[in-house]
Amino acid sequence: MKRYTIPEGERWRVVPEELEDAIAQLARFETACEQLLAEQEELSTQLEAMKREGKQKSARFRELLGRKLVNQQLLVRLEFCGIGTGAVQNP
Repeated sequence: MKRYTIPEGERWRVVPEELEDAIAQLARFETACEQLLAEQEELSTQLEAMKREGKQKSARFRELLGRKLVNQQLLVRLEFCGIGTGAVQNP
């Protein structure tokens, strides 16, 4: 990934000639975060339904739970970097 931002103390700057590319990359990043959060919601819904059906020991349940845990670690990493998604919660 090409980095477009340049740290300057507590602030960041972008070379004016690269501003459009920086905005496009930021937009793609925000879209990826939104998709990750949406997937977490969908996984939670699916896992809850499977729990109600008593399917906690099924391979599908474990697969979905694994995906949810991986996503959760990505969200924790983002929070650690100061990118607040507001989604860090227990699996």
